[in-house]
Amino acid sequence: MKDIWNQFKNIANRFRDLSFFTIGTIVSNAIGGIFWLYMASLLSTENYGEISYLIAIGIMSSTISIAGMSNFLIVYGAKNIKIQSTVFFIGLISSGITAAVIFFFIVDNITVSLYIIGFVIYTLIIGDLIGRKLFSKYSKIIIIQKIILVTFSIILYHVIGLQGIMLGIALSFLAFSFIIYQSFKEIKIDFKMFKGRTKFAINSFLLDISNAFNGSIDKIIIAPLLGFSLLGNYQLGVQFISLVHLIPGMLFLYILTQDASGNSTKTIKKIIVIISIIFTSLSIMLSPIFVPIFFPKFVEAVEIIQIMSFSIIPSAITSTYISKYLGKTKSKIVIIGSSIYLATQILSIIVLGNIYGINGVAVSVVISAFIHMIYFLIVGKFYDESKSTTDNQKKINF
Repeated sequence: MKDIWNQFKNIANRFRDLSFFTIGTIVSNAIGGIFWLYMASLLSTENYGEISYLIAIGIMSSTISIAGMSNFLIVYGAKNIKIQSTVFFIGLISSGITAAVIFFFIVDNITVSLYIIGFVIYTLIIGDLIGRKLFSKYSKIIIIQKIILVTFSIILYHVIGLQGIMLGIALSFLAFSFIIYQSFKEIKIDFKMFKGRTKFAINSFLLDISNAFNGSIDKIIIAPLLGFSLLGNYQLGVQFISLVHLIPGMLFLYILTQDASGNSTKTIKKIIVIISIIFTSLSIMLSPIFVPIFFPKFVEAVEIIQIMSFSIIPSAITSTYISKYLGKTKSKIVIIGSSIYLATQILSIIVLGNIYGINGVAVSVVISAFIHMIYFLIVGKFYDESKSTTDNQKKINF
């Protein structure tokens, strides 16, 4: 009877965690998505493209600064290993150096440098909360951050123009710096914590770099190739797809902590795929109706959204495999997959972008997503077969 009651409590706690995680992530991403759609209604396509370009530079630079430590916090935090202060210290030093390099040698823009430092601080804090499964606190922080972002960015945009948006985002990240200070007071910095975990740290760094390029390199290529105006249309399409992918993307972070802890996530993974199929259909059908009404300056984004919608399902399937292998600290498999995706995306953007323009770039997103998925389906088949053979061999030897 006691065992049954404990099982019931575990199930109830898991659904409670999922509820906090779901509500917080949905509300936060919805606020962010609506904000960027609102800014699209204010900005010209060229300005919308320019701000997307600056953010892409900020994200790539920040990810280099993080050095893979976010996944490190998620995976080892779930295993109750107290490594937070050490990771935070590395993040602060590296982000400061990167921000200075970007300001003096690449983009003479202080708001981008502030964005880099803030992004690193905020990302590490979120990684720590997810790893330790503090989903209630996680939900509060990500919602508050988006509220600060919207408030500051809109006010500063009307005061100082386009750079006010970047400054508003940076300030929304920096607002949570006190959490890192608290961590330093509670946990000592100890670089010995990395002993025996160097390989995972390196692989995690390579994975983060790959993901940053996957999410930003398209904008950095499109700007000089097709101009800020077409990049603005493309970015609006990306924003729509991000909103459509909201729930599957949110569930990925949740199942990552469960996979890392050895809990079953088969049901949630099936739900991710089903939701993705439904949302893909809605995106294709509704975008021609809503875009011309609410964003008349971005009519070219309609076809972009419809094309890119076909990437939602393979991306959702891929996310379930990524969670599985990261949870088992098999990050090398994920890195190879991300590298294949990145190489495919860069090549197809350049080739198809030159031939078919911005629609060709949208097609490149779909092609990359399907190749990424096929890679994991093949790897998954051989990995499971290999694992099954090993397990059977152990039973025979026993």
